[in-house]
Parts: sequence; structure tokens; C-alpha cells
Amino acid sequence: MQRILLGRLAGCRPLVPGRDAVEAAAAALVWHPSEASALWAAAVQGARGAVRTVRGSAIRLTDASAQLYPLPLDEAVGQNPVARALVEERPATLRDAAALSHRLTGIHGLAAEPDPAPGPSRPAGGTALPGRDEALSTLRAAAAGAGHVTLRYAARTLGLTWRDIPALRTLLGSGTPLLRLA
Repeated sequence: MQRILLGRLAGCRPLVPGRDAVEAAAAALVWHPSEASALWAAAVQGARGAVRTVRGSAIRLTDASAQLYPLPLDEAVGQNPVARALVEERPATLRDAAALSHRLTGIHGLAAEPDPAPGPSRPAGGTALPGRDEALSTLRAAAAGAGHVTLRYAARTLGLTWRDIPALRTLLGSGTPLLRLA
């Protein structure tokens, strides 16, 4: 996928942000910990190698992962089928736009993140975090050889919700966008 994307951007000169760009974006990354943002921030901070994500795939971070490509709006829209369809169809509501995205990609941007059912480790009315060693052992086994996992992946794998990510970050001592397993 990266090869295809970089092929489309041939001739464009990428911007290479420094670590200060991640620091400037830190408040937004805490407020909206999307995996795409976390992957970019981690790449800027030097993370390389396979990262396990919520979708179950392993994304490989390379030197190119930290680069940003400025494109004129019409060219960016032309490269993105969802953006193109939004411009062409002009949905009347945000729900209509999300339905359009879902129809084209299978991803519904407004669907609520599923909360796992309470189980033995999750008492009703509260979130019980596993111990640090137990959490890391579970994540290493689930990561299937990837050297990193996103915090969203870690939360889901441990039966937690995205709302538990700050507590999970504290438990695991992770001050970075990804959790290093190796």
C-alpha cells in the first residue's frame, strides 16, 4: 500500500516534521487518539517496524511514514474516493456523509466504538485494569510478532475501551503514541 501511495506522490517534495511537531499536536492526540495520528507521531519520533492496529493488520513504519506531502486541494480530493464522492454528492447531514463513507469503505466514522461486555476482570460499574506484567504478556501474545501496538489495539485486546487509554498509558508507562513490546 505504501508503495502505491508513494508512487502517486512521485514528484512531490515531502515535508519532514521534527519532534516539535508531535509536541505541538500532543493535546489533539490525547483528545482524539486515532491510530493514524499515533502512527504518524510515532514515526516522527523514530519508531520503525511492524505495528499491530485495531483492524488486526500490521502496519510497517518506515522513514517515509513520518513524511507529509502537501498537495493542492483538487489533487488531494482526486486521490481520495470518499472525498471525491462527498464533493460530488454533497450529503445534507453528517450522518449522510458517514453513510456514504461506509458504503465506499466499510468504515462508519460515526459508529460508536464497541464497549466490551463486562467480564470477570471488569466489574460492573468500573474498569479493572490487569497488572502490568499480565497486560504486557497478553499484548505480546496477541501482537503476533509485531514490535509495537497502538494504544487503541492494546485497550481492545485487554477488554478495555478507548476511554481507558489514559489509565492504560499510565499502567504501562508509555509516554509515546505506541507501546513498544520488544
